[in-house]
Amino acid sequence: MAVFDTHCHLDIVASQGIPVEQSLQNAIQARLAGLVQISTDIRSATFNASLTEKYSSLLQANPDFALRWTAGLHPEAAHELQTLNELFSLIRKNRDDSAFLGIGETGLDYFHTTEFVSEQKESLNAHLKLAKELDLPVVIHTRDTRQYEPGKTQSVSDTLEAVRNVGGIKGVLHCFTYSYEEAMPFVEMGWKVSFSGILTFKNSHTLHEAAVQLPLDCLMVETDAPFLAPVPNRGKTNEPAYVVHTMEFLKNLRAEKLGEDPEKIQKQIEKNTEDFLALKGS
Repeated sequence: MAVFDTHCHLDIVASQGIPVEQSLQNAIQARLAGLVQISTDIRSATFNASLTEKYSSLLQANPDFALRWTAGLHPEAAHELQTLNELFSLIRKNRDDSAFLGIGETGLDYFHTTEFVSEQKESLNAHLKLAKELDLPVVIHTRDTRQYEPGKTQSVSDTLEAVRNVGGIKGVLHCFTYSYEEAMPFVEMGWKVSFSGILTFKNSHTLHEAAVQLPLDCLMVETDAPFLAPVPNRGKTNEPAYVVHTMEFLKNLRAEKLGEDPEKIQKQIEKNTEDFLALKGS
């Protein structure tokens, strides 16, 4: 296995000028092992469900490249709570599709909008209960501030409480932007922590510390494309192929700070990703 982009939005990338097929071809050319196409609402979930059939020729020509997808309602879309029945029906219908991975992204966002906090919590709880019922991993989004501020971590605390209340759920904290302390309660439950291009930004000091302090066997990488392109592509439209830069930064950071072997770091992160992709039904 090679580097895997565990979180991207090809539909939004396409809206910013890079067609889906081009993104896939670029990822294959960059020798990625695959990507996870993430849903934010019923429209993107429906789009995701059609991807493997629409691009079957490309995928068949590149059998070592895996395209996986999820379905869920992003917390910023919590005002669309009325679509959950349709969304959850789509999840149930595709539960056994080999390309379908799990539920998300869901979670709590207290930065972009606080108008629908009660709806966000209702949505999150519904997603978590469905994840437990169907034995599916969940992709979690949390956000409190533009940049990490100690003490401003309520979305993480509320999410942790919700996860513990439902119990028996595995998943990933995607695009992690907090400290080691916020991650560890999830890691202790067997969760993964995924770093985006933000990790490569020179002022992301708290994130650098977390990437060093966290156990290697919980770490994954992602793009969250088209957002947050890593150095050296910062400011450009992000795409899955760029995940290699985040992987390189993470390897070099841990090698420098901990003396770990970069090759072993990458192999472990690849194994972590394999384990995450195998969570469905395990």
